[in-house]
Amino acid sequence: MRPSRDADPGHARYVKLRPPRFRGYERRSQYLEMRDGTRIAVDVCLPRGLGGERVPTLLRQTRYFRRFRVHPALRPLLGEVTLDPMNGPMRRLFTTRGYAWVDVDVRGSGASFGERPCPWWLDGEVADGADIADWIVRQPWSSGLVGSTGVSYEGTTAEFLGITGHPAVRAVAPRFSLFDVYADVGFPGGLHSAYFTHAWETANAALDRNHPGEMIALIYMLQMHGAIDPRWARRLDRAALRRGLGRVLDWGLGGVAGTDDDADGSRLAAALRSHAENYYVHDGATEVTFRDDVPRDAPIAGKSGDYFSPHAYVERLRDVAVLSYGGWFDGAYANAAVKRHAALSRLGADSRMLIGPWIHGGQLDLDPEAPGRKAVFDHAAELLRFFDCHLQPRGAAEREAPRVRYYLMGEGRWCDAPEWPPPGTRTASFGFAAGHKLVLDAEDPGQDSATMSLDVGAGQRTRWRTLLCPFLVADGRGRSPQGYLVYESEPLPRAISVTGSPVLVLRLSCNAPETAIVAYLEIVDGAGRAHLVSEGQLRTLHGTRLVEVSNRPPSVEATFLRRDARTLAPGEAATHHVELLPLALRVRAGSRLRLSLGAADVDHFTTPPGPRPLTWTIERGPSRLLLPVV
Repeated sequence: MRPSRDADPGHARYVKLRPPRFRGYERRSQYLEMRDGTRIAVDVCLPRGLGGERVPTLLRQTRYFRRFRVHPALRPLLGEVTLDPMNGPMRRLFTTRGYAWVDVDVRGSGASFGERPCPWWLDGEVADGADIADWIVRQPWSSGLVGSTGVSYEGTTAEFLGITGHPAVRAVAPRFSLFDVYADVGFPGGLHSAYFTHAWETANAALDRNHPGEMIALIYMLQMHGAIDPRWARRLDRAALRRGLGRVLDWGLGGVAGTDDDADGSRLAAALRSHAENYYVHDGATEVTFRDDVPRDAPIAGKSGDYFSPHAYVERLRDVAVLSYGGWFDGAYANAAVKRHAALSRLGADSRMLIGPWIHGGQLDLDPEAPGRKAVFDHAAELLRFFDCHLQPRGAAEREAPRVRYYLMGEGRWCDAPEWPPPGTRTASFGFAAGHKLVLDAEDPGQDSATMSLDVGAGQRTRWRTLLCPFLVADGRGRSPQGYLVYESEPLPRAISVTGSPVLVLRLSCNAPETAIVAYLEIVDGAGRAHLVSEGQLRTLHGTRLVEVSNRPPSVEATFLRRDARTLAPGEAATHHVELLPLALRVRAGSRLRLSLGAADVDHFTTPPGPRPLTWTIERGPSRLLLPVV
C-alpha cells in the first residue's frame, strides 16, 4: 500500500524553529469549586522546570474521561500516547514549547460532580468553562491567555468556551466537531440518525457507570465488524464478544482517575453517584421531527436542540480566533467546518479552516487513490502554529496560516485559498437522460419509474460510524448495489477537480406523502473500481430552496422548522434539493460519475412512515447533479 501523502513539510520546519525549552511535564490533579459549589476534576500539566515563568494555557474539557486510572500491572506498558493517541502527542509538544495544559472532566462526567440535563448545558458545563478560565489566570504560572481545542465532543466544548466571551480566551480550534446539532449529527437532511444517537447514549451510560471498557469495546467491535466479510460478521455474537472484551478493558483501564486531593477515593465515589440522573439524548430525539420540536421529557423546559448547538451563538465568537478543522470522510463534520467558517467570515471574524482526507479524529487517510492509510499529518504541529499566533508573544509564530487550507484528493497535495469554495469554481450540470445516464447539460423530457426498496442501507464501513470509531476504514464498501436507482456518466474526456458541495436537484413524485432521498456519489476509475466520495440525504417533509448567486456554485437552504414543512399529496410532483457533503477531489480523465439514489438507509437513519411498496417517478428534464468544479 502506498504511504500517505497528507504530510505538510512546513510542520517539520516550524517545529525546528520552535525547539523544546522544557523537558517533559509534571502533572497534578485536584478539584475546583464552581460558582454553585459543584466540584470539577482537573489535571494541570506544567512544563518541568518552569520556575517563575508565566505561560499560556491550553484547556481541554472532555465528557470521555480526562485520564484513566490504569491497573498498576499495566502502567509500565501503557504510555500516554497509547492511551490517548489524539491528545498525548499534543500535550507533550505544547508543554515542551512553553504552554500549560489543563484537562477537565466536564460537569456530570468522569470524576466531576453534577448532573447533565443536556450536552453542553449553558448554565452548567459551559459556564464552568469560564470559571475554570478565571481560576487559570489567577495562577502564578499563567500568562493570562487561554486557548482551547479538542476532537468531537471536546471540540464543541472548545467552541462554547469561546462563546462565553471570557477575556482571557483568545483562540479556539474545534476539531472534527459539529456546528449545528440538528443538521450535522442528529438529523442530517431531516432524517433521524438513530444509529448514532442510540450508540452514543449507550457509550455515555457506560462511562457514567465508570465502565469505560464497555465504550472502548463498542469502538473495537465497530472496527472489527467493518473490516471482516459480512457473511462472517452475521455469525458473530457481537453482544457476547463486546461484554467479554469490555470486562477485560475495564480491568486494565481501571475506570476514571481520581484526584490528588482525594486520597481515599470518597469524593470520586460520590461524584460517580451524582451521575445517576444524567439525561440521555436518544429517547428525546425519537420525539423530534423538526428543528424546533421539544421532547416531552426535556429536562430544560421549552428548549429544543438549538439550545445546545454552537451555530445558535456564532455571533459571540466574533472576537475569538477560530480554526475550524475537519476531514472529508468524517460524518457531516467537514460540512460543519465549512458552515462555521462561512458564518464567522460573514461576521468579519478571524476565522481559518483546514480540511484533510481524514475520518473522525484524523488518524486515517481515506484519499480514494489508496484508502485506509495511517495519516502522517502532524496535527500537533499544526495546532502549535495556530496557537502561537494568538497566545505567544509576536514573532513566536512563523506566519499566519491562510484562511482556507484543503487537501486535494486524487492529486495528493495541500492547497491554499482565500475562501471556500476556491475562487474560479464553476458549476458543471449533469442532467438525467434515458438509459439511466448522467449527461453534461442534458435536458431529457422523459421519466424514470421504479419500486424503491425500504430495506437498503449503507453498510458498516461508513463515514457515519467513524463518529464512534476513529479507526474504521470508511470507504463505503459493503453497500449492496441492489435496491437503488443508479445513474452513470460516460468516461470523462478530461480531468476535473470537484471542490465544494455537489447538489442534487430531483423532480420527484411518489405514492406516499413523504419519502427519504438518500444519494451516494461515486467515482468509477478506468479499471472499474468504485470509490464513494460524497453523499447526502433529505426527508422530503422538509422544504428546500436552491440558492444561486452569480460567480458562486449553488447551495441549498433548508430551515427544518415546522412552519416550513412541505405537505404533499400521494402522487404529487415536487422539486427537492439535496446538498451532498463537501469534498476536494481531482477526478482523472476516463473516470465515470455514478449517482445512486435510494429511499432508505436502515443502517443509520429512521425511515419515514409510508406504504409498501414505495414507488418513485423521476422527471428527468428538471433533475440534475450540479458539481462545483475548478
